[in-house]
Amino acid sequence: MRIPSLILALVLPGLLVPAAGQERAPDRETRLRAVERHIVRLQGELDRLQARERGVLGQLSRIDAEITLREAQLQQTGIRMGELEEQIEAREAVAADLATIQANRETYLSFRVREMYKQGPGNSFRRSMISGDVEAFLEGLRYASFLSERDAKVIREYRTDAERLRSEQAILVTERERQQAVRTEAQRARNRLVSGRRDRSSFLTRLRKDSNVRKSALGELEEAAGELTNLVEDLATDQLAVVDMHTFRGLLDLPVDGAITERFGEIVHPRFKTRVPHPGLDIEADQGRRITGIFDGTVVYAAWLRGYGLTAILDHGDRLVSIYSHASVLLVEKGEKVLRGQVIGQVGETGSLKGPFLYFELRENGKAIDPAPWFR
Repeated sequence: MRIPSLILALVLPGLLVPAAGQERAPDRETRLRAVERHIVRLQGELDRLQARERGVLGQLSRIDAEITLREAQLQQTGIRMGELEEQIEAREAVAADLATIQANRETYLSFRVREMYKQGPGNSFRRSMISGDVEAFLEGLRYASFLSERDAKVIREYRTDAERLRSEQAILVTERERQQAVRTEAQRARNRLVSGRRDRSSFLTRLRKDSNVRKSALGELEEAAGELTNLVEDLATDQLAVVDMHTFRGLLDLPVDGAITERFGEIVHPRFKTRVPHPGLDIEADQGRRITGIFDGTVVYAAWLRGYGLTAILDHGDRLVSIYSHASVLLVEKGEKVLRGQVIGQVGETGSLKGPFLYFELRENGKAIDPAPWFR
């Protein structure tokens, strides 16, 4: 599943707040288009999983893919709702201003009608002519002409803005109807998301209680580990590193801010209560926390991986490869160059049997090595 870095960076709210010195966040329209493209890819990935994935891990993958899709759909409706609310607020302000202006014009025109009625036609001119004062007569003529032009202008503007006000009010009615439709859509997305999370919880409960399901899952996890090894061997290149990562051994930062809960070697699996190989690190971290690349490299894999959920694999050259699994979302795509410390995803629980955490591996010449000595 290709997940372009630009597009997914736009999707996630937590990544939209720029730090000091960074570029400003994309506008709402750009984010909306990005989310829509993301949803299309997620739907395609879900269709693929439903068609091909089998077994316990396949079921978990489909559940996780559906949850991820529902989260993206909820994000989409949130962006659209924000856009509509801003549009409605702006139109309400325009309509209110127009209504105030129209009220002032109505007051003025009512006053003018009353004044003309009280004076009667030509009253001021008759007084000027009777007095014999030519200057007063001319002044009165000029004033009458001014009032006539002004009244005509006010009437024209009143008619124009009356039509404009009707148009704004009609658009407001339509936009409020759209707003209600989006609210309904958002509620449906929330309900589907809640349902998906409930399905995941039920699945894990069944896994815990049913020994046959546990046995199947354990066997599938062993197969998935072998598939990961084969994948790394296929993806790793013989490219030379621009900067030798070995010189930074002991100086690297963990890929996520969290505590290491399971170290390299054999462990007792928390679900299956049996000793299993553990060729990496489990790093406890909250859902959505940023995952960063440990060193400069090239993304050679960024997709769903059976037993590991959303997984990114970076090739650092000199046959050194790092693996980041169980992400909630990936922010890099295959072929992309990344720098040390660059955000490549967010912590999640896709493919995980124990909640959100980051599973991390470091491999050299295709074999897993203990990552701990490489970190500060």
